[in-house]
Amino acid sequence: MTDILPKMESCASRVRETGLFCRVIQGRVKGFHPKYAFASQKEIQALFETAPRQFRFAFTDELASYRTIYFANFDLLARMLAWVYQKENCDFIGYEDGFSSYVIDYLKKDRAPINQYPQGQAIRKKLKMILLYEPKLAIRGDAIPNAPIPKISKDDEALKETLNFIFQYQPINDPPDFLFLEQSFRAEGIKGNDLALMKECQQIVGSSRFAVKPHPRNPENLPARLGLTRPYLDDAPWELSLLNRPQSVPCLLTVCSNAALTGRLIFGLDLPCVLLYLLFDGKVLWKEDAILKKYLRRFYDRFAGERFYLPKTHMELKHILDYLGGNHGK
Repeated sequence: MTDILPKMESCASRVRETGLFCRVIQGRVKGFHPKYAFASQKEIQALFETAPRQFRFAFTDELASYRTIYFANFDLLARMLAWVYQKENCDFIGYEDGFSSYVIDYLKKDRAPINQYPQGQAIRKKLKMILLYEPKLAIRGDAIPNAPIPKISKDDEALKETLNFIFQYQPINDPPDFLFLEQSFRAEGIKGNDLALMKECQQIVGSSRFAVKPHPRNPENLPARLGLTRPYLDDAPWELSLLNRPQSVPCLLTVCSNAALTGRLIFGLDLPCVLLYLLFDGKVLWKEDAILKKYLRRFYDRFAGERFYLPKTHMELKHILDYLGGNHGK
C-alpha cells in the first residue's frame, strides 16, 4: 500500500487483521516526486544506483523475492522497483487506476524527463500487461497488452464485508439526491470553471438536495468553504458506496471523474449520471486532453446506459436536471 491512499496507516493495519496477505508493507512515494520530477541524468542515475538504500526509508519493511509485482501507476517508486528487480524472474503487471490507465502512455519518450533515461524505462522490459475492467476502451497507443479484470458482483457479501472493515465504511445519514464528484484540478494546477458548474447545478436542484464529494488530493475543501455544498462526510471510496447501496445512490454530476463511470465499468449498473466536460472551459488533462475526450465519447457511445447524459449547453443541462427531478422539493 502506498501513501496515495488517505488514512493509509489505519487501512494497512486492518488489511493485516484480515489475514488475506502474508505481509502488508507500506510504501511512501511522495518524498521522491518533488525532488526528482525534473532531475538531471546524473541525479536520476545516483537515485537508481542507491535504490536498495532508498527503499529502507520508502518502505516500512524489507522487500523479498516476488513472482509478480502489481502496480497502479508509473510513479518513481514503481520504476525503481523495476530497476532493482530487472534481473529477476519477476513480471510487472499494471492495474486500472482511473481513466489515466486507458488514455496515458506514461512511457512515451517525450512525455516526462524520466523517460529519457534507461533507468526510468526499465519498467517497460518487465511489464507484461495492464489489467482493465473494459480493455476495449483503452486508447493509450503504447502497444502494451490489456487484459480484463472480472466484474464485481454487488451480491458478493464476503468482499463487501472485508472492504467495509478495511475502510470502516458507514452509510451517511440523509444522502443527497444529487452528488457532484469533485476532481483533483486544484491539486494539479488545472484552471477551469468546475466551481461555477457546481454552483449552477446547486441552484437548479436546490441546495438541500445537493452535495459535493471532495477530492482527497485537493489542498482544501473549497466547495464547502464557498458554500457550494451541504456537509458531506463520507470519505470512503465511491465504489464502496455503490457496493453497499447500488439501488439508492444519488444522481451523479461531475466534469469527467472516472468514479462516475465505475458503476458501469465495475458493477455493470445503469445509474443516473451527468457528465459535464463539454461545458468545462479548461483542459481536463495537460497533455492528453483530446485523448481523454475521445475516451469519454467512446464510453458514452459503447457502454453508457439509458440514464447517462452528456449536455452540450447550459440550457440542456437545466432541462436534464429538471427531468431528473431537480425542479422539485427545493
